Amino acid sequence: MKGRSHERRRGCRRLALGASWVFLSLLAACGDDTLSEFQPRIEVEPERADFGVGVVDRDNLLTLTVKNQGTARLLLTGFRFEPDSGIFEVHQAPEGVAAAATQPLVLSFIPAAPKVEYTGTLFVLSNDPAEPELAIPLSGVGGIRNIEVFPAEIDFGVVDEGTVARRPLEIRNTGGDPLVISRLVFTSTSVDLRFETSFAQVTVPAQTSTTVSFRYSPADLGRDTGVLTIDSNDEDEPRLSVPVRAMANLAPLAVAWGCKTEFGQVGCDGRERVRRTTLGLRDRVGLDGRDSADPEARPLDSYRWVLVQRPAGSSAAVFHSTEDRQLRRSATGDLEIDQTGSYDLRLIVKDARGLESFDTPESHVLIAPKDLEVFLRWDLATDVDLHFVRPGGIVGDYGNRQARTSTGSDCSTYNRAPNWNRPETELDDPSLDIDVVEARGPEIVSMDFPQSNGAYLVYAHYCDSRSVGVPTNVRVEVRVRGVVVATVPESGPGYALASGELWEAARVIWDPITSMASVTDLSGTSPVLRPSLCRTQ
Repeated sequence: MKGRSHERRRGCRRLALGASWVFLSLLAACGDDTLSEFQPRIEVEPERADFGVGVVDRDNLLTLTVKNQGTARLLLTGFRFEPDSGIFEVHQAPEGVAAAATQPLVLSFIPAAPKVEYTGTLFVLSNDPAEPELAIPLSGVGGIRNIEVFPAEIDFGVVDEGTVARRPLEIRNTGGDPLVISRLVFTSTSVDLRFETSFAQVTVPAQTSTTVSFRYSPADLGRDTGVLTIDSNDEDEPRLSVPVRAMANLAPLAVAWGCKTEFGQVGCDGRERVRRTTLGLRDRVGLDGRDSADPEARPLDSYRWVLVQRPAGSSAAVFHSTEDRQLRRSATGDLEIDQTGSYDLRLIVKDARGLESFDTPESHVLIAPKDLEVFLRWDLATDVDLHFVRPGGIVGDYGNRQARTSTGSDCSTYNRAPNWNRPETELDDPSLDIDVVEARGPEIVSMDFPQSNGAYLVYAHYCDSRSVGVPTNVRVEVRVRGVVVATVPESGPGYALASGELWEAARVIWDPITSMASVTDLSGTSPVLRPSLCRTQ
């Protein structure tokens, strides 16, 4: 039997050497040979189509692989669903599959309602004689709405006053059904912490998200908290709460004071503190910022005085107290007025986080020129004295010569700061701001709140304490709040004075209605010899 089979196979091989049609006609004659008739054979992977959770009312696609394990072309002749409800459909299918090849078969799952489990069977019709209808079990679940937020809570941390911080919140729908957000409500302990997204009902499709935003701009001390409540159609969590918190770092408070002071004085110790003052040339203003504070009661990191405004030509700078400079905390200091005009000093303090104080009125010290200033200049390096006599007074009346207590009517080198008006204050008194003995001036007398009941007299006296012995030309200049209103004499080199001579240069009358001065030029008057004005006794 084995021999006959061997012989038959050998004969079949000989026949195969002939034409192909001969081979095909004799192939069946090979009986129980290993070769078989050409035919397709269908396989589908996976054998079950499980869509899992699908989005309601939307195509949820799943791709199967159709394999042809046979030797002839596989033809797909049709598809049938049981039940034929439209829940499962063929989305894309090949017409055929070549022998030993594969093709994708894309199915669609369209659930009609959430949380419903759907099943069925797909019958694939083909030309496979062994399995003309291949059954594929189908299953899927209608998607549910699933709300999630990211992050789970909002924490602004510490935010500086004067800045605006924003934080986003992402509301996600990780489910398979559209999420409808019906209401967003934010409650907060402070208006500083706000929900800044305008809201109307919104639908978040499956596997997508929407973003809302919070704003924090602190103005009040301490911690601020809030809660965002989200209402939606999520079946398991219809109300979701998101906590929000923030901490304010308020700006430090710069509190600046000024005072008229003497060189070397620390701050305004023992002096009347003001934020607006008038000073004459070479006067010094004391600066004191020790009332500044951090609202959180922490130590301040630094102090800095800034000259916001000063007159043209001024090179004035703040001199800080030595001990404060060593600590890098220059809370106190002073400044010398080197040009007549307006000055604006601002104090800037910084807290431990580096936040600077705001620009507020109490952080400034303003310095203006005096209401009335009288300048005397001359053209030799010698000693000429300015005498400024109040209404009804006489030149040479020095009183007790003690500053702030003398009632002498002549403000000059021997009576530099008399008390002329209200005895309880020095704000309305004149002062000799600069006394020059061996240069060309200027000597300056300045005052605020001049009297209006008579004329002030302005004199120049050539004291010549250095015995120069040569005549000098003098000139008087009257200023009102820093503006020159008169020069005496108006032109020329000046009025010539010999040693010991006293010259009445001008009369000044103050108008209280206009707060201006009218000046009478007395250049035509003759000088008188008064050498005794230079003697202290």
